[in-house]
Amino acid sequence: MSILNQERGGVSEYYPAHLNIEGRRCVVVGGGQVAERKVKSLLRCGGQVTVISLELSPPLRKLWSSGQIDFVERGYCTGDLDGAFIVVAATSDLGINARVAEEAESKGKLVNVVDAPDRGNFIVPSVVRRGDLLVGVSTHGRSPALARKLRAEIERVLLPEYESLLELVAEVRHDIGRNGLSVDSEAWQDSLDAELLELLKSGLTERAKSMLISSLQRHSMAASETVGGRR
Repeated sequence: MSILNQERGGVSEYYPAHLNIEGRRCVVVGGGQVAERKVKSLLRCGGQVTVISLELSPPLRKLWSSGQIDFVERGYCTGDLDGAFIVVAATSDLGINARVAEEAESKGKLVNVVDAPDRGNFIVPSVVRRGDLLVGVSTHGRSPALARKLRAEIERVLLPEYESLLELVAEVRHDIGRNGLSVDSEAWQDSLDAELLELLKSGLTERAKSMLISSLQRHSMAASETVGGRR
């Protein structure tokens, strides 16, 4: 047991990570509302989803009818997880969920068990998305309700303009790198202020871009002068 685990009373922390599941097989066992949420999240991230269930919720049946998911209309059987990258046990039967988790673990799969996070090897945070900007909230699986409450508070703070700000920053970073301008993290922090968000909110993207570039250039020049003065 590591020193950090000892400090937490032997309880390990989850390792936060973002997974690329584009084109990977994802198996969801269960066809109700909880499974529906899981399926939609997997599809959003490009997963190739197979649902195994005796029944499907109307939204899931619609996804199947439109060819967005595969559907195996029966109960779970051993071997159903072969070839899967991610497995989600989302039935209302704790025994079935346990069997799914056991098979997934034995085959080295990533498995999430709804309402029993300790039975799987990963949990899914409650997230706020603004384009490519994503903020996740997790309570170690102890209180999904609290995670949802915190997510709602973050949603109020993380305005839609942050998506535009991210796009702007990515574009300016590319331009700066191409022009060989050196900008440190402190300069970025100082340059990303509330005024930029207001300009983006008003649709003044080019003006916001000019302001950001000018601010970064000033910081770069100031840093160069400081270094030069030390020589």
